[in-house]
Amino acid sequence: MRQLKYGDTSLVVSIYTALFGIQSYLVQGVRSNTKSTHKANLYQIGNLLNLIVYHHPNKNLQRIKEAHLFYLYDDIYQVVIKNAIVFYMVELLSKTITEPESNADLYEFIENSFLHVEQSKEADLANYPIEFTFALASQLGFEVQNAYKENQNYFDLQNGNFCSQQELASTYFLQDADAALLSQIIYSEPIATNLNQSKRNELLRYAIQYIQLHIPHVSDLKSVAVLHSMLS
Repeated sequence: MRQLKYGDTSLVVSIYTALFGIQSYLVQGVRSNTKSTHKANLYQIGNLLNLIVYHHPNKNLQRIKEAHLFYLYDDIYQVVIKNAIVFYMVELLSKTITEPESNADLYEFIENSFLHVEQSKEADLANYPIEFTFALASQLGFEVQNAYKENQNYFDLQNGNFCSQQELASTYFLQDADAALLSQIIYSEPIATNLNQSKRNELLRYAIQYIQLHIPHVSDLKSVAVLHSMLS
């Protein structure tokens, strides 16, 4: 969920919904006085909501009849690292999902991803932005094929597969140790070596490049700089 100020007292919120895909909603009067603060807080970035809406297929701006929190976060808006990860997730989602098409599997994936960040220990989330980026790519239709092996020690970013040097068909690739690390993160395998901040940042850049090679309109993400400074 993302929001923009609209006039003096209202918001336009962009919400990914289970029934209608990505939709924009006008929420009036939520910034007018102190009594509206609680209502405005419902629409904080990343919140999971139960909604009753007025939906008109031919309108670009919809209206909300009722909104309630589906899940009350304890950590995401208190723990700085979790907050930074959520902002990255929301920015990536907003740049990759642009059509108002219903997709129940994608909705469930998004919901579960936010809950995963909320319910996980900070120490277990260092690689999650990379893992989430490739998992989202899979949901969007360009899943990584196979995994790293000694005879498949290249990762072809353009074609999304681990392969041998002879099979490599792209100028965008990782090889050897970097390809092995990426495979371990994608498939949530234990990483045998310590992954330092510099290497983690590099792999996140490759993950974003993977998205951009498949969805060319995805521009640079502002939230990445914050992640680079935090995920050690």
